[in-house]
Amino acid sequence: MSAIFVTAIGTDCGKTHVSAALVRELAAQKRAPLALKPLMSGYSPSALETSDAGRLLAASGKPVTPETVADVCWKSFTEWAAPNVAARNAGVALNYSAMLDFTRTRLARHDGPALVEGAGGVMSPLTDMHTNLDLMSDLGLPVLLMASNYLGAVSHTLTALEVLRQRELTVAAIAVTQMLPNAGLAMPMIDELGRWTKLRIVEASFSRTPEDDNVWA
Repeated sequence: MSAIFVTAIGTDCGKTHVSAALVRELAAQKRAPLALKPLMSGYSPSALETSDAGRLLAASGKPVTPETVADVCWKSFTEWAAPNVAARNAGVALNYSAMLDFTRTRLARHDGPALVEGAGGVMSPLTDMHTNLDLMSDLGLPVLLMASNYLGAVSHTLTALEVLRQRELTVAAIAVTQMLPNAGLAMPMIDELGRWTKLRIVEASFSRTPEDDNVWA
């Protein structure tokens, strides 16, 4: 693993859970991982350690402070909304080129494995004119696609794979979780997806308890 982009077919598919588990494993191997979360929304400043960026930093073995979060997260917003909506409501203009430069610069200066976690799903807006797909395309990293077994998830997964293919992005693997409260078991969806794609599909199983996400399988 040199660098990957972690995205999903929608929200609450376990991106941060799995990203943190991967980063924690790399840190345990003394491989000095870098984990970036360029845009983050919906967190409490008084509980920074439970934010997406905070959890990635902790998994890396780094302290969680406003300064360390700012080094891995370009912009963050407390409102629970898509980043572009949260930014708009906060009166903040998001410059996509600046975010791209932020991410590229940190990836370029890091000597070791790296992970970039998107915000929301493949086509979730980051700014008012750019989506996660644009960021993935501009970075050109292999993609880890997260999915969960709910009604319609196969269609959402195949749609995501199609737009990733159109952008000529490599999908390293599909990881199926059981994050959503109404989600079915992972294996039936893995079996079904196997009828439609030859990509590697794995089960990512872990506790849904936010304090314990170290159960990558």
